[in-house]
Amino acid sequence: MKRARLWASVAMILMGCGDDPTQLQAEPCTPDTGALSVSVGPGLTPVIDWEPSCAVAMVLIEEGGSDQWLVSTDEALWDDPAQANLIQPPVTYGVVPADAEQSGPPLSLRTGVTYEVILWHVLTESSAATCLQRFESACLGAIHEFQR
Repeated sequence: MKRARLWASVAMILMGCGDDPTQLQAEPCTPDTGALSVSVGPGLTPVIDWEPSCAVAMVLIEEGGSDQWLVSTDEALWDDPAQANLIQPPVTYGVVPADAEQSGPPLSLRTGVTYEVILWHVLTESSAATCLQRFESACLGAIHEFQR
């Protein structure tokens, strides 16, 4: 009997764990989050991660002011930070995260070129949070340069 309970417990634990540890839910960025620290992995389809590990509303990769890839949550929901900040770190370039949509297919990254990762999260418009830049309820959380 004890062995049956043990196996049942193990099965429940394994079912609850899932296959991918990155699927843990990050809390949305908040007014207390402050600036985000970004890291970009190697290669031409890099993994983009940020700390603190909080969900954002938009991830944008630019080269010289030109969008290379943009993913965001539905802007119609940006009045509510809980519905807007759904993009979980880390994000792989060219792979659309759950709960997000891309503006167009990603452009190929090129070796020797400098790019920027730009992260936006949504706050309530009445929030007094300090942002790198503010546009209505959108708060610029990070601009990070990287080279391929």
